Amino acid sequence: MAGRRIIEFNKIRLCLDDQVYEPAEDTELILSLIQVEKGEKVIEIGSGTGILSIFAAKSGGKVIAVDVNPFAAESTLCSAGLNNVDIDVINGDMFSPLREGKFDVAIFNPPYLPFEEYDTWIQFSWSGGKSGAEPLLRFLEIDASRLYIIFSSLSDEDLIMSKIKERGLRVKSKREKQIGLETLYGLELVKC
Repeated sequence: MAGRRIIEFNKIRLCLDDQVYEPAEDTELILSLIQVEKGEKVIEIGSGTGILSIFAAKSGGKVIAVDVNPFAAESTLCSAGLNNVDIDVINGDMFSPLREGKFDVAIFNPPYLPFEEYDTWIQFSWSGGKSGAEPLLRFLEIDASRLYIIFSSLSDEDLIMSKIKERGLRVKSKREKQIGLETLYGLELVKC
């Protein structure tokens, strides 16, 4: 990995590459929501450094981590090794590399800013399309009993909440974090 370094976040050691999103406030917010039981089948989309997958694996989950960014997939694999957890890591676009599609838990800290910048791999970590919701709307198609997601007040909240309702999901738990003029929302979603 070019530009790789080891960092610690939330007491978890992580491999971070210059082309991979560094955990921040949104990571803390989603971590505060995630609950995984021993033996549950877990998928994380957009794994980045792997911190959420590592947390799920340490909680007893059988974890698959997927990221479109090859530097992120490599970071997740490296971070799993640093933390002595077993995670299946796949470099691919969302669900396209998966053969089976039913999970107990699905996790996504998506790109949620209303930008369309895809010139470098790091830009994939924040470019959420015109509405700031396109990747999240795709993710909501997943077949999982519980979903953990993040979105921003800069995203199209009405569109996101409409899709959640359309998919037969309800908000079980919600947390918010104010960062300047932006509010981050973390949701735990369950099937109705």
